[in-house]
Amino acid sequence: MTHQEYLYTLEQQVEEQLKEVIAVFQNLPEDRLLQPAANGGWSMAECIEHLNAYGDFYLPRLQKALSNAPALQQPDRFKHSLLGRYFIAMMNPGASTKKYKAMKKYRPVRLTDPHDIVSRFIQQLEELLQLIMQAEQKNLMKVNVATTLSPLIKIPAGDAIQFVLTHNRRHLLQARKNLEHQPHA
Repeated sequence: MTHQEYLYTLEQQVEEQLKEVIAVFQNLPEDRLLQPAANGGWSMAECIEHLNAYGDFYLPRLQKALSNAPALQQPDRFKHSLLGRYFIAMMNPGASTKKYKAMKKYRPVRLTDPHDIVSRFIQQLEELLQLIMQAEQKNLMKVNVATTLSPLIKIPAGDAIQFVLTHNRRHLLQARKNLEHQPHA
């Protein structure tokens, strides 16, 4: 796939996530957003706050990587790295049903304002969309971004963007399942 086609698929994913968060979660009452999952898992607000923590980690690193990325050269084919492809597949809710325990610093604690949590996530998605648009003439395969696992484990910026979006999708599905299993008010 070309670089431009890849960026377009990333933009579409961000747009889909924005639409979903605005339509499904933005106007839910606080008590519903904070209600723990029926299976004892995270509430919808906790799922989204977890994504905010990942956004807080990845967005500044992506911004820095893009500012240092060399100009795109021809041919402009995009190709995932082996490690990037592995991490993306690991988080893909369609390919992997395995549960992963979130690292302690990415677990939500003491949530007080679920509407602010949803609003921050919307802002982060909008920021990610801007970064993707800035990447149009940048080589996303030539700059690396540290992962949350370790500063020593890095993946190309193009893989990192897809990883963030796949991770988002995984936890938005989790939040939506929580909503579906709540008694309707």
